[in-house]
Amino acid sequence: MKLSFLSMLYMRWPLEKAFEAAARQGYDGVEVWGGRPHAYGPDVDEKRAEEIRGYAKKYGLEIPLFCAELLSYPYNIATTDKKERKDTIDYLKKSIDAAARIGAPRIQMACGHAGYGTGRKENFQNVAGVMSELAEHAEKRDIDIIVEALTVQESNTIVFLDDLLELFEAVGSPRVKSMLDTVMPMTNWETYTDYFEKLGVGNKLDYIHLEDSNGINQYHQPVGTGILDFDELFAIFQKYGYDGWISLELISSYIREPEMASGREIRMLKKYFDK
Repeated sequence: MKLSFLSMLYMRWPLEKAFEAAARQGYDGVEVWGGRPHAYGPDVDEKRAEEIRGYAKKYGLEIPLFCAELLSYPYNIATTDKKERKDTIDYLKKSIDAAARIGAPRIQMACGHAGYGTGRKENFQNVAGVMSELAEHAEKRDIDIIVEALTVQESNTIVFLDDLLELFEAVGSPRVKSMLDTVMPMTNWETYTDYFEKLGVGNKLDYIHLEDSNGINQYHQPVGTGILDFDELFAIFQKYGYDGWISLELISSYIREPEMASGREIRMLKKYFDK
C-alpha cells in the first residue's frame, strides 16, 4: 500500500509546501486539492500544470488523485436547478482536464445535497445525468472518476453503498468507480466488508480515504482518537488483498499546524503497516 494525504490540509500554504512536507515525512504521494490556492480546476492551464508536475518530480512523489472541490464552491452535482447543473458540468470537465494535465489518474467527486422537499427519483435522475456526461469526458481524457458516498448529514443522494451500485448501473461507464472513506460506513451503519464484497478490489473499489470516526457524524478525526479499531480494519484490507492507495483526509480542524497533523498520522499508520 502507498500513503498520501489531501493537500487541503495545507490550504494556508502554497501547494509546494505540502509536497515538501510529504517527502520529508515519508509519504509516497500528495492528493492534490482542487481549490485555490492549490489547483482550482479552471486555473490549471498548462503552465500551472507544469509547475505541479515539477513539484512531484522534485520531491520524488506521485499524484494519485485530484480532489475536485464540490463542498465549498457554488457547484452541486445533485442540484435541481438546471443552470447550476450545467455550470457544475462545465466546471467538472475543466477539473477532469486539470487532473489529466497534472498527471493524476483519478479525480474524486461527491454528490451533494439536493435540498429539503425534493424527491429521490428526480434527484437520482439528475445525478445520473450529470455523471453520464462527465464519464464520457473522462473516458476521452483517460481519467477515472472516483465517486465518494457521503454521510446523511452531507447528502441525500449518493450516501449508501447501494446508491453507488445503482449509479454505476445507470451510468454504465468503466471509468466511474468509488472509494472507501472509513468514516462513512461507521456513520451510516454499513459494514466495511460489504464495501469490499460489493465493489470489489480492482473493480469498482479503487481508493481509500482513511481517518478515525466518532460514529455520529461526518467529522474526520486523527487515527487513534475515535472509535475505529485499526488493527481489525487493516485485517480486512489484508483479507481482501487491498494494495492500493491510502490517503489521509484531515482538513479544516488541523490547518493551523498541518505538519504536526500529517507527521503524526504517518507515524501512527506505520505502526499498523509494520504489523
